[in-house]
Amino acid sequence: MTKKVTLRWTKDREFIAYDNDGGGAVGVTGPNPPGQSMGASHLLLAALGGCMGTTIIAVMHEKRLNIEFFEIEVTGEHIDNWPMTFTHYHLVYRIKGEGVNDKIMETAIYLAHERYCTVSSSVSGSKSYEYEILPVNAPAPA
Repeated sequence: MTKKVTLRWTKDREFIAYDNDGGGAVGVTGPNPPGQSMGASHLLLAALGGCMGTTIIAVMHEKRLNIEFFEIEVTGEHIDNWPMTFTHYHLVYRIKGEGVNDKIMETAIYLAHERYCTVSSSVSGSKSYEYEILPVNAPAPA
């Protein structure tokens, strides 16, 4: 069974997570938006995305890159029987900013996953990722 959340960067190190399955939203590292929240298992996915995202944004700021758009889609696969343990996480990063390249993204993801993201090192199950660097002159996704 699959669950999915999408996190959208708003400013500084703030992200809002959107529950792709039930429509709820929560501020991961910033204020909560009004309206319905999300369930606990979706919050775990949001925590993973938020932790990875804040580290990646910190790396981008450290390199003095002007990020215009950053979004993380986190999908979790879990078993069908209780306690429905997550067995695999897949993260898709979409980023737009002048100077962002493959080497910078690979380094930022490595640092987040291997050194700085407490949530990534705390959750069990395998993890995979992919990223998309959006052209600077293209409009950001809606």
